[in-house]
Amino acid sequence: MSAGEVDTCNSCLVGYNNKDRIPKILSCYHTYCRSCLEQFMFQDGVITCLSCGKTTPAESVSSLPENPYLRPEVDSSARGRTISGTGSEVYYSDSDDDADSQPSRGLQNGSNGAHVQGVRDMVINTQKANIHKINSMLESNMNKVLSAKIIRGQKDKTLREAIKAAEQFKNKLEEEFKSNQSHSNSLVGFEAKLNGLRSKINKIDAMDYKNIKFIFEEAMNIKKSLKLEFDSARHHDLEQSIRHSTVKINFEKSDELLSSLKADNDTIFMKLASSLDSDTGMIFLTTFMLGNIFSEKIATHNPNYKEMVNRALMEDGLDAPQPLDDVSEYIEYINQHFNSIQINQPEKSPTNQRSNVSGASSPEEWKVVGTKESKKEVKKPLSFSDMAKKPGVPQPVIKRIPFPEKTIAQTNRPHCYFKVQVDNDTPFRVVFELRPDMAPKMADNFIKLCKGLPDGRGYKGSKIFRAKANDHILGGDFENDDGTGGHSAYEEKYFLAEQCPLKDHKGAIRMKGLERTMDGRCRIGSQFMIWVGDLEYKEYRFTLVFGKVVEGFDQLQEISRIKAVQKSPTSWVLRQTVNVIDSGVL
Repeated sequence: MSAGEVDTCNSCLVGYNNKDRIPKILSCYHTYCRSCLEQFMFQDGVITCLSCGKTTPAESVSSLPENPYLRPEVDSSARGRTISGTGSEVYYSDSDDDADSQPSRGLQNGSNGAHVQGVRDMVINTQKANIHKINSMLESNMNKVLSAKIIRGQKDKTLREAIKAAEQFKNKLEEEFKSNQSHSNSLVGFEAKLNGLRSKINKIDAMDYKNIKFIFEEAMNIKKSLKLEFDSARHHDLEQSIRHSTVKINFEKSDELLSSLKADNDTIFMKLASSLDSDTGMIFLTTFMLGNIFSEKIATHNPNYKEMVNRALMEDGLDAPQPLDDVSEYIEYINQHFNSIQINQPEKSPTNQRSNVSGASSPEEWKVVGTKESKKEVKKPLSFSDMAKKPGVPQPVIKRIPFPEKTIAQTNRPHCYFKVQVDNDTPFRVVFELRPDMAPKMADNFIKLCKGLPDGRGYKGSKIFRAKANDHILGGDFENDDGTGGHSAYEEKYFLAEQCPLKDHKGAIRMKGLERTMDGRCRIGSQFMIWVGDLEYKEYRFTLVFGKVVEGFDQLQEISRIKAVQKSPTSWVLRQTVNVIDSGVL
């Protein structure tokens, strides 16, 4: 290589000198002149190599080590080398006169000391750069460690919460499982009990009202206990419908990362009918919990589902058996009748004993007879003259118990009455026939209020406060007499009325519904309504009717034609005073 090529800067291609173009070596071992380094490469304490792109940190260009091999020597230093005829450098150490050049060694050694110092400075700067790289790497790793620790801590918290939730979910499932087993065992018990009751009712005596009533009450208790199963069956149908469906899961609001990945529109379709045989445990639990979430939400917030349940409850109520007709009074009457026949029969009259209506064996027939039976005497038939001479056998005196007295009709239905007076006119009586067989609690409430309670509650002294011509009249507000008050015969002000299948009709008396429950049933107090006109509107499966007017209906129609004045949105009064001056039970 020629001396010109070696002594030229790699950037400006100008030869090096000992002034402004001193050769400076970088940490990547590339050399440039001082002028090029200061003008083009040095910036903010960093020098970027034009050849390889690596950086060399430095306080200034002057602090960089010089390259002694490329720096031109002064004339006094030319003794250390010579140029051959071909232009290549030849050192005295390569010639035969090496031994004669000993005086020049001191200068050569001095030149070598500067070279070593330059190399040392270069190494120090290079090591500083290496240390900087290592510190940068350590700092970067430390930041990653701290970031990873935060992420792991968050994940640890999430996993702990997930484990806690899984334990709670497991406990809930175990409780539901135990409860389901308990209900299953109860159903087995109900089945056995129903079979026993069915066997008893098939063999029972029709006159044994006491046991018939007992079996009926047992069956009603079982029906009430099965209400929970009825509700559970409805919820099970909803769950099964959800299990047979497929859900679509997508992002309604996505994070910036998802948006940058264009994953915010991704959608997952998942069938909720999964099985451990074909799906993983995670998928099975996910679909199971999703099904439960949808079931609870629909059952709690969906109005159509609530309407369906209410409709099913009403249909179930229609299938409910009606209360038993109480025939115990008639059975007692029949038994007393037969007992009176047996009591009044002559004791020594075999003929009369055989004519016992009940068909029971006589005491003589209960005795144990001997092995030898006495021969029966064969009596000759009596002639007409003998029969005329023989005194007749006295007939038994039978004490007949009269049929239970009823004021209105021969029925076991209770009857109540009102004594009504319009202004100062002559009072008239209104009689109601009640139906406790269809509406026992409403009928009992009305009867107690007609009799009057010790604390003053009752219909006596109250007023008819509202009327509509040839349609209806309203009363029963013994507190305010305007439709804003009233109280039931029980401790609670209003009670839940039973579902009565009696229809609203002309002449019917019914309670006024004051509060309506979620399932469509009504709470009632003491206010009542009497229909005095023909009804032309929708018939309902269940009403608040509990009886009918059997006396005084025409006078009630006249009262319905009295004008009513509205005091407020909920209170009314009639322009004439219509008082219930007395009430009671017949």
